[in-house]
Amino acid sequence: LLAGIGEPLLGRLMIYDALEMTYRQVKIRKDPNCAVCSDHPTVTELIDYEAFCGSISQEAADAAMDSTISVRDLKVLLDARERGEDDFVLIDVREPGEFEIVQIPGAILIPKGKFLDGSALADLPTDKRIILHCKVGGRSAEALAVVKGAGFTDAVHVGGGVLAWVNQIEPERPTY
Repeated sequence: LLAGIGEPLLGRLMIYDALEMTYRQVKIRKDPNCAVCSDHPTVTELIDYEAFCGSISQEAADAAMDSTISVRDLKVLLDARERGEDDFVLIDVREPGEFEIVQIPGAILIPKGKFLDGSALADLPTDKRIILHCKVGGRSAEALAVVKGAGFTDAVHVGGGVLAWVNQIEPERPTY
């Protein structure tokens, strides 16, 4: 197409058989129920690449820079809370299906999407530290950026998330 020569494979699929050293062409038809190319597509925009790949935005990285605790730090805080020496809210920002598999004791579930659309902010306490966690730390860093951006200054997230918790604190728990 770029050079203006040859014929594009529109409507066709080229199959190469390396064992036989042969090529075949198969005609393909447009799927009338395709989510992307049908007459009424349901997929009309690109995916959120950062969320899909598990990478975090610069805002999340900046928010997490001085506001990340380890799972060992969290264990100390949970023990202190159990003794009545500390008070905070531990929030799991994963999805419900993930939460059902394994959770850190004492965590409440508020999925990351509720932070991104702002609906979780009204339910957050203003008089307690907020500790966020997810599977490995990316989603909780994104939620942390939203929380800090909304003016909650006493908020941190758990680096390594629930996978680090299982690996370092409670290895008998399931993982995914």
